[in-house]
Amino acid sequence: MTGNPTYELQNLDSNEEHFQYAFVTPSGNWKIVEHSFVEKRGERRVYNLGFGDFNIETGELVDDEVFNNGDARLILNTVLSTVPLFFKNNPENALIVQGSDSSDEFPEKCQNSCRKKCEKVCKKQHQRIRIYCNFLDKNFGKLIKEYIFFGLPLSKGSDFEQYVPYNSYRTVLIYKKK
Repeated sequence: MTGNPTYELQNLDSNEEHFQYAFVTPSGNWKIVEHSFVEKRGERRVYNLGFGDFNIETGELVDDEVFNNGDARLILNTVLSTVPLFFKNNPENALIVQGSDSSDEFPEKCQNSCRKKCEKVCKKQHQRIRIYCNFLDKNFGKLIKEYIFFGLPLSKGSDFEQYVPYNSYRTVLIYKKK
């Protein structure tokens, strides 16, 4: 999806419920990208694109911390490089992208440790989906040749709509064109 430099991916585990990839950064951090089944939409299976650090001690995926080691763009490219892999093996299914910081509970959780001390609106909420949307917005003309995108607006009670670059979304739904 990016065509840019990436870390080397290792295929960890694949079955009908999830597809997992791993890579290691120069700092020694293990990162996991997982496409996990979440629901059916008509005849299509929808998978969530999840990403985080792998905690070797607990064996858990940690997706709510940020480690700034100066390689954010390379990490993003690596995560996004799994999208074509997903659709190569699952062309009839869909992929959903959303940030772990987009939940309604996030602002309260963030307030406990945030140094920004936001008053009314948490500035960190939806930060992760904005990163994905920024990439999509900048590359939209190229990406729509292969994929169809829908966005779930930030306003509550709405449904997915055709993705419009530079609008704000809490979730992006991706289909492979036939």
